[in-house]
Amino acid sequence: MRDERSIKSSARLASECRDTLLDVLASQGVEAGQYTVLSPDPWRVIFSASGEGFINFLEHAHAVVSWRSPVASESESDELVGALYDYARQRRKALFLVEVNERARDAGGRRTMTPLWTGAECFLDLSKWSIAGGRRQKVRWARSHAQRLGVTWREATPLTSRDDDVALARVEAAWKNERPQRRTDSFLRTSYLEIADQRRYFVGEQAGEVLASVTCSPINAKGWYLQDIVRVPHAPRGALEGAMAFALDVLRDEGYAVASNGPLPFWRPHESWDDEYQFGPLGNRLMKLFDRQFRFGGINQFRSKFEPDWTEPLYVLRSQRFITPWVARSLTQLLNHPPRPVRSSWSSRSR
Repeated sequence: MRDERSIKSSARLASECRDTLLDVLASQGVEAGQYTVLSPDPWRVIFSASGEGFINFLEHAHAVVSWRSPVASESESDELVGALYDYARQRRKALFLVEVNERARDAGGRRTMTPLWTGAECFLDLSKWSIAGGRRQKVRWARSHAQRLGVTWREATPLTSRDDDVALARVEAAWKNERPQRRTDSFLRTSYLEIADQRRYFVGEQAGEVLASVTCSPINAKGWYLQDIVRVPHAPRGALEGAMAFALDVLRDEGYAVASNGPLPFWRPHESWDDEYQFGPLGNRLMKLFDRQFRFGGINQFRSKFEPDWTEPLYVLRSQRFITPWVARSLTQLLNHPPRPVRSSWSSRSR
């Protein structure tokens, strides 16, 4: 086990080791959202002893929050969960592992962390991707409807095209203005130009107006995540579904292996699916409260039109059985207003 001094000194700002993180992500990334560590928020990372894996986290006065599973091999995943657990314990802070896979869940369980099932991540095998047949007929019908109205789709390049930059900014702003909950300072915010050097953009347009856009972020060197999907309120049905299908068509034709449709909160792949770490009665009431506020049900209904080829269950783990008001305050701060953003040349751009 690493000693206290070693663990504290090994927690580095992600912004200081970006190139190394990119190399590890390209080879070891397995989940949607792991590239979030490159965003301007003050992420810190602990590397494995070999330097070939890492775990990332945000820290506040009473809590440490890690987002997604360690980016590492199976053998090093347990090492990294243990290192972060020791880091939080030595600093007398509660640790939360958010939206992690079964491997990280088991690693946390070996440290007496309490797991809770929170949904599933949906993956598509791009070698088999198609909207033909009955599996994804809702997507095909929606896209055909938009095509009849004159909607077309293409890849956009906001870093080199001023027109694309302005159009994507306008669509994102219109989407956020439609519902106040979409305007958030969370590290899960929609901000199309963050880590723009790593992303790709696909749009649907009608009569020269961009109506919908899909921002894709890498999973690794062989896969992509359909991360931010937005549209203007007056976009016809099928404009956004068509943009997502077009993105998947392009990625398939370029030889990529896998795509993720992202984590779907509280979504079960089928009615008979169950998990031993389900919510109790209180948890179910809280789930309904969150669903009314953030409309998870609507998001899941839309994204699940792209029927996955396989799914992975997701969990939140906590190191303390009881959450004190101070820990709750730190957790709320980290999940909604990450402190002291780190300046990044790719985080934003004047328009």
